[in-house]
Amino acid sequence: MKRPRLTWRRLPWWAEVVTIAAGYAGYEVLRALSPTRVDTAAAHAHSVLTVERWVHMDGELAADHWLNARHVLSLAGGYYYGTMHFLVTPIVLGLMWWRRPEQYPWLRSALVLTSLVCLVVFWAWPVAPPRFAQPGSIDTLVTRHLFGTANPHGVSGLINEYAAMPSLHVGWALWCAAAVVVTARSRWRHLAWLYPLATTADVISTGNHFVLDCVAGALLVTVMLWLTGPIDGQSVGSPTVSTSPARVGGFNRSTQHRVVSVVRTVAGRVLRLGCARRVVCVAGG
Repeated sequence: MKRPRLTWRRLPWWAEVVTIAAGYAGYEVLRALSPTRVDTAAAHAHSVLTVERWVHMDGELAADHWLNARHVLSLAGGYYYGTMHFLVTPIVLGLMWWRRPEQYPWLRSALVLTSLVCLVVFWAWPVAPPRFAQPGSIDTLVTRHLFGTANPHGVSGLINEYAAMPSLHVGWALWCAAAVVVTARSRWRHLAWLYPLATTADVISTGNHFVLDCVAGALLVTVMLWLTGPIDGQSVGSPTVSTSPARVGGFNRSTQHRVVSVVRTVAGRVLRLGCARRVVCVAGG
């Protein structure tokens, strides 16, 4: 029986933890070894901004000014950016391993491969975020002194600040929503799509990502969900388990197509969000 494409089986919890920890450690090593190419990252950012202006979706500056003119909202946006990305994804991943062992392999594989592709892009094509590359942009976390970012020895020294393209924040958020929609049985599960939309608005408004960064992150996850999905209606878990569409733990080809279709729709909404934010922000002063 064929195995799903680019997917490996569910491992014991300790093996999954070790694998994820090793992957994170590998990212830190690559970040430390990567040369600081500020001029190159800034040039790439200007290229991104040029494309956005050409297609009339350069709403970052208006959204950034709108958010930072409202103290409470800017604080909330800054804390959202600095916490949700690192809390929600591990929680959803752990729940998938524990409660949905049949869907876990393809979902985990899509997440890991998305992150690996992002690492390659971060290394090969660094992009500065709007807060560095766009004149007049306000760095929300620095101006509000959140997470020690105003301190040169604070949290900013632990992250790659020239890794805006694609947006891993948006990619992971969209993955979380897809995982919830696929595995949950509640009629309210589609509210999970609000999470990637809120994340997109947040990373743009706080000066951390361009709109195209968000689009690229969303499209990358969509592709990886398709590449890691089951083939010919097979379950991604044990081959002895039924793959009936009516079974919550089952997953077939038609379901995969529906999920990818929905994710693609959300990615399209992410694409339009920059323009919509720009109109709203300009109208609101």
